[in-house]
Amino acid sequence: MKQIVKKTILDNGITILTDYMPHAYSVAVGAWVPRGSRHEAKDEYGLSHFYEHLVFEGTENRSALEIARAIEDHGGNLEAYTTRQETGFYAQIERNQLPLAIDVIADMLMHPRMDKKEMEKERRVIIEEIHSYDDIPEEIVGDVFNAIHFKGCGIAHSITGNVKQVKALTHRQMLKYTEQVINEIPLLICAAGRIDHNTLVELCSEKFKQKKTNGKIPADTYKANNSVKVVQKQDIAQSNLFWGLSFDRSLMDERSRCALSLFNVAMGAGMASRLFQKIREDKGLAYSVYSTADIYCDCVDWGVSLATEPHQLHTALDLSLAETRSFLKHGFRKGEFDRTKANILGGMYLGADSPEKRVIRMAEQTLHLGDFRTMDQSEKTIQSMTEDEVVATTNRLFDAAKFSAAVIEPAGRKKTELAPDFF
Repeated sequence: MKQIVKKTILDNGITILTDYMPHAYSVAVGAWVPRGSRHEAKDEYGLSHFYEHLVFEGTENRSALEIARAIEDHGGNLEAYTTRQETGFYAQIERNQLPLAIDVIADMLMHPRMDKKEMEKERRVIIEEIHSYDDIPEEIVGDVFNAIHFKGCGIAHSITGNVKQVKALTHRQMLKYTEQVINEIPLLICAAGRIDHNTLVELCSEKFKQKKTNGKIPADTYKANNSVKVVQKQDIAQSNLFWGLSFDRSLMDERSRCALSLFNVAMGAGMASRLFQKIREDKGLAYSVYSTADIYCDCVDWGVSLATEPHQLHTALDLSLAETRSFLKHGFRKGEFDRTKANILGGMYLGADSPEKRVIRMAEQTLHLGDFRTMDQSEKTIQSMTEDEVVATTNRLFDAAKFSAAVIEPAGRKKTELAPDFF
């Protein structure tokens, strides 16, 4: 499937990308700020996420209710999210309402009111959000892993910040962040759907005219450690484990990225995956078990997440390690490589029907990889991969990686011991 992708860079540095979908009835359009939680100073933890919340609470032209109604009254939806790498704001709406969607998003980013009273109200909302995560051991164990594995690097701290950190954030810091978005940090505008590229460029030139000449993207510094940590917590029944690794992005080109994707899907990205079949289906040790991979601008991580009865934790860990080592030594099983390729390509093309999925894919590839790969390009690369190449690449990346493991387990029992050289 050939994608019609166009790119324009405005005089003020805003990059505009469009992915034309001739048969789509809706458009998805958004603005991405290439700053996330990893770019925050120690006294700013949680600021990017707080900013994401607060721009919804009113602009110079719209109240919070008017922001919501502007999109929802046309059957659309307005979304936002913060990651460690970026903050994104996007809308999906009927294609004739593209000017409205751009107007609302630009209004939020260029003219936010940043009212002190609204900030205090939203602070309480975010604290409740943090408490909700504190009730989910699967969320906590991921944060513990990041804290120990990436210690000394911005990826180590959580996206939301903790309650104490959120309480300490000031209105002055929020105003400074807002000014940085308007005057310094470069913006990326992406859209997918039945969109005329030149029309979008004209809309962005007008609606984002307050944006000054772009500055530099915030610097990323990667650091990783070999580490293990076990935390005991009241009022939970299962032991939650996350073990994984990371390595420098310089070790991975486009073919290596596809190799890692093939490895990850085979290992733990679905019910047919090795980890699911071995740990859940064969042994009945876990309800939830999967693997995941994240690509940052400067590093890549891969890990395994599962939850099980405390007395079965070591067994589940050993099984997950054994499955991983088996792949590294013996590679794909009969028929597994072709099925994994079909899984990835099928998922990519199923997502091709969705302007929302296509616009997020475009934005995140551009921000994380430095370039956008069309689905045709990705398909050709994946189809050209061989089993030996995937196995050799995975072994090379694992050999260069740092490994860590984190456990959240019920309090009131003997603390689980994990060896630092568990892999």
